[in-house]
Amino acid sequence: MKAFLASAALAGGAVMLWVASGLAAAPASVTRRDHAVEFPATVHAAGFGRAFLGMPGYHLLVWKGGRAAGEALFQAEVTDVQVLDALEALGAKPGDNLPMASWDERNDPRSHAPDMVIAGPAVEVLIRIPGRAEPLRLEQILEDPTGRGFEMRLGGHRANIPKWKSGCIACLYSCPGSKVGNARSTVRDYMRNPERYRVRPGVLPADGSRVIVILRLSPSPR
Repeated sequence: MKAFLASAALAGGAVMLWVASGLAAAPASVTRRDHAVEFPATVHAAGFGRAFLGMPGYHLLVWKGGRAAGEALFQAEVTDVQVLDALEALGAKPGDNLPMASWDERNDPRSHAPDMVIAGPAVEVLIRIPGRAEPLRLEQILEDPTGRGFEMRLGGHRANIPKWKSGCIACLYSCPGSKVGNARSTVRDYMRNPERYRVRPGVLPADGSRVIVILRLSPSPR
């Protein structure tokens, strides 16, 4: 199969496009718009809520080729590295504060690492679904029986990517594997509390449906 790589200007940034002959589809890309990035994903609520051999209510958004994709609510068609690169290109500086110990020592009551909270610029996570004029916020999509809510921040954690290869883009807890995580909930909270985030009935389209994910930074992302 013959292919070539081309460059085009789109929404203020350079976008690389694969143009190939044959039946292979061009890979998805991340679009930059002002203080936000956008990319396609598909809904997988069944995996997100699976308790048996799963991590229910933990992984919000994972690259479809990552190890944690089967447990994510949304499977992204772009990689976690692509998303992190795009957010940094907008001027965001990740917090990069969570060591792997914040997960690895989650069952050790003597360790303070699992109590650490993700740091970094605030990120608003929005999901555009077919048939709705405005994108949905997390609180519209998820039930939060803990009452902690959502404070999503760009942790980055680029150095941790090759250690897990999870593909995690956004987690609902302060996870060292996530690029974006929730500063309202820690790994220790996940281990202690069986009441976890759940999908609100009737809000999302059926599993396999395509949506657009929007990650929006504040006007001053640093």
